[in-house]
Amino acid sequence: MADRLIPAQALGAIAMLTLCGGSAGQTLTDPTRPPLELMQSATMGPAPRTPLQSILLSGARKGAILNGRYVPLGGTYGKATLVKITETDVTLKSDQGLEVLKLYPSSGKTTAAPSTEKNPQKAAKRP
Repeated sequence: MADRLIPAQALGAIAMLTLCGGSAGQTLTDPTRPPLELMQSATMGPAPRTPLQSILLSGARKGAILNGRYVPLGGTYGKATLVKITETDVTLKSDQGLEVLKLYPSSGKTTAAPSTEKNPQKAAKRP
């Protein structure tokens, strides 16, 4: 009886491996991944126009990283000279004129106007 059991077990194991082999070929997709159309438009979009990557301001030095290269204040970038540095932008001067490179795109936000009331109402007290 034991002789009949071993070939039957081997045959059962081969059948299981054959049946399970088809499901191993399927891949799972990430449910949080954006649709393919959005991913293609994001990768095919235009490159950023500004070469400004970082602004370095300290007591010892002032400069900017433009296309991966450190340019000090007064230094040259191509045919332009770095003439002004602020916390959010740098100004380059060339034969074509002044060009301001912004570190962050404008968000369109505006600040709230200061209150002009002379006697602001006090907050109501809770019992």
